[in-house]
Amino acid sequence: MCIRDRFETNVIVLPLVFLLIFAFVMLFYTSWHAGLMMLMAMLFATTLTYAYMGLNSLSIDINTVPVIAVGIGVGIDYSIYMMDRIREEMAKFQNLREAVQRSISTTGMAISFTALTLMAGIIMWVIFSDLRFQSDAALLLCVMIIINGLAAMLLVPSWVLVFKPRFITDVYADEDGILHSEHRKPKSTPAAAPARKQEDGFVPGEPYRA
Repeated sequence: MCIRDRFETNVIVLPLVFLLIFAFVMLFYTSWHAGLMMLMAMLFATTLTYAYMGLNSLSIDINTVPVIAVGIGVGIDYSIYMMDRIREEMAKFQNLREAVQRSISTTGMAISFTALTLMAGIIMWVIFSDLRFQSDAALLLCVMIIINGLAAMLLVPSWVLVFKPRFITDVYADEDGILHSEHRKPKSTPAAAPARKQEDGFVPGEPYRA
């Protein structure tokens, strides 16, 4: 595959991956801000991935393009986990800062453990593979997992605290525990009927005076 074909493949594949993830997240959460947040996390991780490839003289070829696409698909899960956990905590406590802190202390630990477990299997290709392209691809995937994990634990909570997206700040749980983010209609309470004075001068609810 010539260099021009490799470049054209990369130009087609990555925007399609970004577009699909943006569309699915936006439709599921019914919020363009949710899709935008995930898009920014993907762009952050992908930019740093290309920077790593440039520093290590890794070319864009038939081996690295699929790895990058898979790395984005695996890594975006971490950001979705964090974003969804912040919504759940926000629905419980209605305090954005506390929701973010609790999400990092719980889901952040789970993301770290998942990333380390996944990398433990991939790193074996780096250590024991005799084929250079397998070793480079495995190492590239490990780097992408690390970058995406950092984006989920640092970038997503920071974005939420700074921009305060309404699909998170307005979230609440209904009677069945299902989360919603549309505005709640205030419950109308029936107005109390005015007390009527009886013929003998007695008003209900007040002390009787003869």
